[in-house]
Amino acid sequence: MNKSQFIFKAIDVVFDKPQNPYNIENIYSVKDIAYSDIDPKMTVGDLYFNPEILKDGKNHPIILNIHGGGFVMGDKEYRKTLSELYASRGYYVYNVNYRMPPAVNIFGCIEDSVNAANHINSLAEEYSIDTDKIFISGDSAGAFLAAYLGALRFNEGLNEELNVPEIKIDIAGLVLNSGPYDLKAMLSAKLPLGIIPELASMLVGFQLKEDLSDIYDYEYFKYMSVNDFVNDKWCPAFISWSDSDFICPNQGRPMAEKLMKNCPYVATSYADGLLYGHDFHLTLKNEKSMQCIESGIKFMNKVCEDIDKKKVTI
Repeated sequence: MNKSQFIFKAIDVVFDKPQNPYNIENIYSVKDIAYSDIDPKMTVGDLYFNPEILKDGKNHPIILNIHGGGFVMGDKEYRKTLSELYASRGYYVYNVNYRMPPAVNIFGCIEDSVNAANHINSLAEEYSIDTDKIFISGDSAGAFLAAYLGALRFNEGLNEELNVPEIKIDIAGLVLNSGPYDLKAMLSAKLPLGIIPELASMLVGFQLKEDLSDIYDYEYFKYMSVNDFVNDKWCPAFISWSDSDFICPNQGRPMAEKLMKNCPYVATSYADGLLYGHDFHLTLKNEKSMQCIESGIKFMNKVCEDIDKKKVTI
């Protein structure tokens, strides 16, 4: 385990209790549903839902949730309470793992995210899932991956340029929390303990110089910032950020501004101050955290209502 992995693993361990402070009753989970056979341990997800939604004869929306962890650590197990909370509001939640560096580079993470999204079509064959109401949610690195699914869905031919699978689902909305969206800028920033050179090398999949001067020669460097691919074809989006975020500094607000210029509907949740930094929404006993999550749920509910109204109109 190198320094970058150690730091993000420590964050997972230290914040496990604040992020998973309780279990929500009457939520059922099906563990380790494989979305790919590439890696039986990593390319899997847990499906959460309230069993009552199996009895009403209706199809229900689903959230694909992608965990954070600096791209190099993290696990679906650290998002159990969040998944249960979403499920308690009538959503299916497919909370997934994915391969991470050094096993793959960042585009391997994106490939797994695409495969996980596409697997929702298979889940819909077994569960009462409304495939017109698929939401992609992520925090930190997971927010980057969630946003990249939007980029791939709404930029024709991008998947071929990156040699990743085509997205075969419609995305109703994105829920993006405390993410890094401009990695080209972030890799030139100063993160704590000097982990950027090591982290950058893991993301591209080969050893870079200490000053990162050779990263510009990386053939996929121009694709490393998902905010470059926001356009007026994008779906509705929710985004949260904090100006006190020292892990993803100056990332949320610029992405929010791009989304607001292009997406048909955007909702936001903003926090600032010492107690409200990176992934502030995950400390689930905090009032500001719950406000953020409730805002995200309100956003998804509105998108679902708009979809239903459109169906009635048609």
